[in-house]
Amino acid sequence: EAVGDADAVKSTALGVKNLQRVAKMLLPATTSKKGEPYDDLAELLGRMLGQWVLEMNHVAALVGGVDSQQKYVGQQGLAFTPVSKARQKLAVAFLGENAFITPSWMIDPEILGRIEAVGAVARIRNAQNSVLTNLLNSGRFTRLVEQEALHGSMTYRPVEFLSDVRRAIWQELDGPQIRIDAFRRNLQRAYLDVANAKINGNAPTLPAGVPVGFLGSGDEKPFYRAEMRALDRSIAVAIPKTMDRETRAHLEGVRDQIARILDPRFNPVPANGAVTLRIGLDDPDLLTGIAGNTTTCWPDYVIRP
Repeated sequence: EAVGDADAVKSTALGVKNLQRVAKMLLPATTSKKGEPYDDLAELLGRMLGQWVLEMNHVAALVGGVDSQQKYVGQQGLAFTPVSKARQKLAVAFLGENAFITPSWMIDPEILGRIEAVGAVARIRNAQNSVLTNLLNSGRFTRLVEQEALHGSMTYRPVEFLSDVRRAIWQELDGPQIRIDAFRRNLQRAYLDVANAKINGNAPTLPAGVPVGFLGSGDEKPFYRAEMRALDRSIAVAIPKTMDRETRAHLEGVRDQIARILDPRFNPVPANGAVTLRIGLDDPDLLTGIAGNTTTCWPDYVIRP
């Protein structure tokens, strides 16, 4: 938690270091009693990964966020001011270097070989997809649009935000030689799933009494379409630099998927498939792969395959 200096990036960096220490203790801490199953080991691994997701989402909250201070008539200053562009960009950069890089310190064959025959790749995807889905939350995007509309170039522009996220997810494309492993391929496919939902998902319906303007400016779909076109161009340049058949097949498949995402013939909209918009802040209950009790102030999340 960012207690004291309220620096979410700094506090989360320290939190991750603590989790890395915990990861080294899991096996000795849960295997002291001979003859016992490895249930505690599996449970603690899932909870550790769940804590990692919560801490990464702590950083994601800076994007599109506001600094608030209680104000009354006669007091100087504003009650709400956008988080500075520099802090928001730093948050996305931190996530690119921590949340969207495979957390190898969580992938210990000595642990995984004791608790499951398969599931490590899916477990990491679920965790990373949870952070990615939260970061690309439509409410967050709407706040970025409004911040730019009100405050101009001093804010973190939505197009810049989406570009930064795309580059973080697809950072291999800028290298001279390209290899993308199974963990990264999974994350990149999760990104495409999110983009597809933004472009081709059903338009939400508002609860009764909520003004239509709450839906925002309608920029989300065209901006994501532009991101898909930019990604397709980058992949076209990158394919000749691939170093193995798996990476080439993955990138060629991604280009095919982008073409389908951008072609309305492949994405018919159901006549009665509207989604009711939930009003509120970003909701961790909606994040894929997390199961937990969210009725308390301190939810207890577990990441499972």
